Amino acid sequence: MMRRVAIALAVILSAGAVRAEDCPTEIPDDPSERRAQAKKWFAKGESEARAGNDLAALKAYQCSLAHVPHGFTAYNIAQIAEKIGDLEIAIASYGQYLNLVPDAKDANEVNERLDLLRERLAKVREMERTAAGRTEPTLDKALEKPREEASAIPAPPPPPAETDLAATESRRSSRNYRLIGWITAGSGGALVLGGVLSNVLARGQMDTCYSEYEKDNRSAAESACSNAKPLAYLSYGLIGVGAAAIVAGAVLVFVKPGRDSEVALNVVPGGGMALRWSGRF
Repeated sequence: MMRRVAIALAVILSAGAVRAEDCPTEIPDDPSERRAQAKKWFAKGESEARAGNDLAALKAYQCSLAHVPHGFTAYNIAQIAEKIGDLEIAIASYGQYLNLVPDAKDANEVNERLDLLRERLAKVREMERTAAGRTEPTLDKALEKPREEASAIPAPPPPPAETDLAATESRRSSRNYRLIGWITAGSGGALVLGGVLSNVLARGQMDTCYSEYEKDNRSAAESACSNAKPLAYLSYGLIGVGAAAIVAGAVLVFVKPGRDSEVALNVVPGGGMALRWSGRF
């Protein structure tokens, strides 16, 4: 009880600093605005944490997480909550971190930490139930041992994540662009190869056309010439489209687009496909 009163007093004393800018009650619908707000409050949380203002840092991180759920933000909330003694928030936030980062390299350490925190919380609740009729100083003294045990447990190292919320999204977007680029370039190469083969077949038909003319076999010559034309036109089209696809794929692979860029494959009149790239670098 004394611990809760102390935390409440600390909240009241720090309210003047935190109240200078409260977390917005409404979350923007626009993803870019949500990311901007999340980055702003995450930076505020880092600043408050460096200054030792744990409660202000906790509120700022919680505001950032409300705008954009991010594993590193949840981890920071868990660390601060554990530091100030709010075991319930610490347990919930460590769990949220594992949900947001399912392949976290420190998952085993965090799970072990969760088991210890759950044991501590169970002990505290049991002590509160058994000491319900005792005086507040007696209950506070009973909680000293769990606090000593908590201080003896080493905290897990920070997770291997970026402090910038946009960094993860940027890397994921870059991988997507490169994957599309390799697929586009590979398809272009296949088209160029098909065009070359069509051109070889067209030249073969033209050679037959010339040889039959020399033999005065006009019907066979005209048939060969007629067969050569569509093959030639097909080869030109395949080589042109394939070359364009290779260029577009190379751009996607080697040029890093901006966050607002968009790549899409659209159907064009006549049954063809077109690669559309919009946005800015």
